[in-house]
This record gives sequence, structure tokens and C-alpha cells, in this order.
Amino acid sequence: MFTDEWVAWLDSVLSACPADGALDLVLEHRVSSGDGSVFCWHVRVASGRVSAAPGPAGEESSDRLVSLTSDRETARAIAVEGRSAQRAFAAGRLHLDGDPRLLIAARPAIEAIGAALTPPA
Repeated sequence: MFTDEWVAWLDSVLSACPADGALDLVLEHRVSSGDGSVFCWHVRVASGRVSAAPGPAGEESSDRLVSLTSDRETARAIAVEGRSAQRAFAAGRLHLDGDPRLLIAARPAIEAIGAALTPPA
């Protein structure tokens, strides 16, 4: 998890997610490890398409960018174990940079992404 190969898998899954064609948002994720290294990837929702790519989003996305930063343990707990991102944020383990109103406007797309990544029961 949190490798270029994982991001490629994520991109293939997210490409099937429905998204509002008017929505334009970039979610950049930065996950730090105990050794000081940071793995970064971003999810772009634009033109009715959802995609993921390794690396930072780039300067051209700055006005519609929300960055999320956490340690590896927190990121894994949210992504794999289904732990609450809101609780991690409230506990100071997940940090947000950017306009949080962008997340509110993108809620349907974010829920579709979450559903696509949830394994069947």
C-alpha cells in the first residue's frame, strides 16, 4: 500500500466512479513514514472523470486543491480499516490544507469513491 503500483490500481478502480461534470477538485495525499520519507499521490475529479496519479498535483491545481497529510498508520487505518477521517482530523492525526468547502461541494463524488474502494460484504 502507498506505492506507485497501488496508485495505478487506485486509478483503475476510480476510473469507473461517476462524477459530476461540473466538479473540479484535486485531493492530494501525503503519507509520512517513520524514516522521514513521504509518499504523495493525488486524486483528480474533473470533466466527469475520477483519476489517481503518483506525485504532487502541481501548481495549476492550487485553487481547487485540498491536501491531506498523515502518518502511514493513520492513512492505513482510514483506507483499509475504515476508520473515520473526521476523528483522525479531530485527534490531530490527519491535517487538511486548502478550502474545506471544496470537500462539501464534492461530497457525492467522495462518497462514490469511498463506495468503489469498499470491498463487498
